[in-house]
This record gives sequence, C-alpha cells and structure tokens, in this order.
Amino acid sequence: MTHPTLAPDVLTDGQASAQQFRDAFSHLPSGVSILTTYGPDGPCGMTASAVCSLSLQPPLALAAVANTSQTLACIRAHGAFGINVLNAHQQPLAERFARPARTPSDRFTGVPHDKIASVPVLTEALAWLACEVKDTYPGGDHTILTGLVRATGHHAGTPLIWHNRGFTTPA
Repeated sequence: MTHPTLAPDVLTDGQASAQQFRDAFSHLPSGVSILTTYGPDGPCGMTASAVCSLSLQPPLALAAVANTSQTLACIRAHGAFGINVLNAHQQPLAERFARPARTPSDRFTGVPHDKIASVPVLTEALAWLACEVKDTYPGGDHTILTGLVRATGHHAGTPLIWHNRGFTTPA
C-alpha cells in the first residue's frame, strides 16, 4: 500500500525535473563545509555540502563543485584544497562564502585562517582536512574532485547542518 505523501512524482520525459530532484534531496541532511585554496590573488573559498570521505587507504576525500565556480578554477590551478567542517555558530560564515564575491579572496576579509599543508584552514572550523587534488571527473554541471588527505585537525563542538533548505544543528 502506497502512503499518499510518498506517491511518486510523475516523470513526463523519463527523468526527474530539476525541482523534483532538489525537493527530494532537500530531505537529506548534510554537513556544511567551506572548501578553501589559494588563487593568484590570495585565498579562495566557497560553501559546500557535497563533501564526503571516499577511502581510508589511501585517505581520500571527495567534493563536488559547480563548473562555473571561481573556487574550482583556483583549486585546479593550485592543485590542493581544504575542507573546513563548520561549527553550529558559523552559519554567518557559511552564508558569506555562499554569496558571490567581487574577487575570490573578498570572502576571507576578517576571517581568521592559517596556511597548513599549502591550503587556508579556517581557525574556528570544527574539523579540517588539507587535500592534494588526486583526480577530477565530470559530473554534469559539477566537477567531482578527489583529494589525497595530507593533514587533518579537529575541535570539540556541534556541526552546522543543511537540511530542508535551511541551516540547523543536531537535536
């Protein structure tokens, strides 16, 4: 028996529409991270939720970045990126790094960070991973990056989560 609220959307051309796709994935909670790297004019970064661990041996991480992203261009040129997992109190930072900026380094103005293993690491991040780009793969309107993890660090705290098109924290 099908529950009325779980009735499938009708697909007219054999695939989900962009809106149907967004609506379905809005129910999958994900951690909020900021990807960081260096560009020709300083640090670059962007908010990302399509980030995960990929392999333990060797230690690999995965991130998906929009093909149009300035940060993707910086990552490709620099060959390394950082994954900074945000604390619950860092929602304003997530919002700042999600908005367009005049230049990629504008987002870093006043944001404390250190250079570790050739990438900017946000000082107050809940956890961070410094990665060397291993491979890139096409993924529709995104590029899938895999990174060999060169260094990590973490602090105690509560993660910031993106769920149902909004920020939240674990209950």
